[in-house]
Amino acid sequence: MTTEFSATASALGYYYQIRYALFALLSGEMDGEISLETMDDITFERDGSPIELIQTKHRISRTASLTDASTDLWKTLRIWSCNLLDNSIDPNRVQLILVTTAHAPQGSIASMLGPVHRNIEQALGRLRQVAAESDNQTNAPAYREFSRLTEAQQHLLLNAIKVMAVSPDIVDIVPQIRRQLALSTREQFIEPVYQRLEGWWFDRTIQCMRGTTSLRIPFSDVRTMINDISEQFREDNLPIDFMNLITPIEDPFEDSQRIFIEQLQLVAVSQPRISKAISDYYKAYQQRSRWIREDLLYVNELESYEQKLVDEWGRMFLIMQEDLAEDASEDDKVRAGRSLYNWVDTQANICIRRQCTEPYVMRGSYQMLASQLRVGWHTQFVERLQQLFIEARGAVT
Repeated sequence: MTTEFSATASALGYYYQIRYALFALLSGEMDGEISLETMDDITFERDGSPIELIQTKHRISRTASLTDASTDLWKTLRIWSCNLLDNSIDPNRVQLILVTTAHAPQGSIASMLGPVHRNIEQALGRLRQVAAESDNQTNAPAYREFSRLTEAQQHLLLNAIKVMAVSPDIVDIVPQIRRQLALSTREQFIEPVYQRLEGWWFDRTIQCMRGTTSLRIPFSDVRTMINDISEQFREDNLPIDFMNLITPIEDPFEDSQRIFIEQLQLVAVSQPRISKAISDYYKAYQQRSRWIREDLLYVNELESYEQKLVDEWGRMFLIMQEDLAEDASEDDKVRAGRSLYNWVDTQANICIRRQCTEPYVMRGSYQMLASQLRVGWHTQFVERLQQLFIEARGAVT
């Protein structure tokens, strides 16, 4: 049980570090770059030099306490002492911040290093005393490193340290992030904007840690992403979330949803293009479902959009019928139907909103309508597929 608990705590600490970094970015007014797991848990830099090093300590227990011999406190001091000894940091230019969900008891070293009511001299005396007298073997390496600092260096180090105790935990910090987003986002869209921003942020930070992108993320990238996401929630736009969604290997469709494939086969569309159509259907279905769940659509907007698609298709279908001779062969009908489908696949540009122009929304919506026999490509699609449609609907009900 201890091993499982430790793994859970470690994972929470890792996710907390990423989420807190996003909060720190949104709540500050700094410019420069941020990195994770380089010089510290979180590092803010400007012009290539660190200006803030942040250590995050997340504790599951809400009664956790940052005592004078706390391992969290001394591990942090060891890191910063080593940085000072090897000249990696200049305490005159760098703010060292320990962010912890634990409580700093009144009169403790941690409380003396807090953002207010600081007492550097007394904290230093207590730290020296603990380092000299404690027999805590876990902290022993930290005691040694701190004791290697000169008195002047110890003063410089403590002056640069700020302990932020009782910080919001991994759950409580989410409302704090939302409050920051509320400064630039309409109230009804704060939650979907937050979900998309954090999804992007987690992916970007993981790529950094894996080394697939630069270890440093410019603040401007975060601001640009917030602006890009917010733009998708304008009245003339909708968010696009499934651009890179991969269709499951296992068939994701019920019989009633597969009729669009029969429609394509009627006009001899090639299998590679059918695979593209399946992908469009799947993406559009997921996207439309998410818009509905997040209440982003106007009343009857989806129904109006589908009717617009049907109307535009109807015009092209009539043209196709006019161009076909009365004695047209089956090959002629297939070619004409495939030409009509080509219009949908490569030429039509019918958007649900003016700025929401992602093609898979329209293409996938047409595939859905094709499965309902509201549109089709072969001139006799209704006669050919109506029985299949009835059987599929009967199986569903």
